[in-house]
Amino acid sequence: SAVSAGEYHSCGLRATGAIECWGANDQSQADAPGGTFSAVSSGVWHSCGLREDGTVQCWGANNYGQADAPVDRFAAVSAGYSHTCGLRKSGEIECWGYTFDGQTQPPAGKHTALSSGHYHACALTEDGTTTCWLIDNRATTVPASLRQQTLTAPATGSGGLLDRSTSPKRAALAALAAAAFSLLALALLLQSRRRA
Repeated sequence: SAVSAGEYHSCGLRATGAIECWGANDQSQADAPGGTFSAVSSGVWHSCGLREDGTVQCWGANNYGQADAPVDRFAAVSAGYSHTCGLRKSGEIECWGYTFDGQTQPPAGKHTALSSGHYHACALTEDGTTTCWLIDNRATTVPASLRQQTLTAPATGSGGLLDRSTSPKRAALAALAAAAFSLLALALLLQSRRRA
């Protein structure tokens, strides 16, 4: 009912709630645990799933603590390079793992969707604006055209993590929007580095 592509592996969520992964498995990133899940997200060398009770379980590489999910209830989770971010049911974001570039320091406030990129993360605020974070504010400046628009995504999905109850069309649009925000932030980062 959902699929998420990582660096060299992918994971799919079956209609039964079971997760199956395939591809590279050098860090056990394709060794999905048993049980039922409502969402899945594949990072570079780790993957995470959102269990039906809102808890997060991650597997694979854990050299920076990216697979050590906090004990809490989440509405969504997104695995990045060596960090992971979760959207709490309250709308606040918590991130864990590699933090040198500021990926695990999300902005305060309520959000409705999130997506973790390679070295950054982005989220939608309640009013539909986009916010991204990274060290030294690189890639955090979202173009005015996105700030002025009201962008919406299902509260149950983001960045490859889509609830099974989300319609396929809305789920695909939410995933595309989250991927676009991540690519946009990466482009802004590369542009700022070229200018430096």
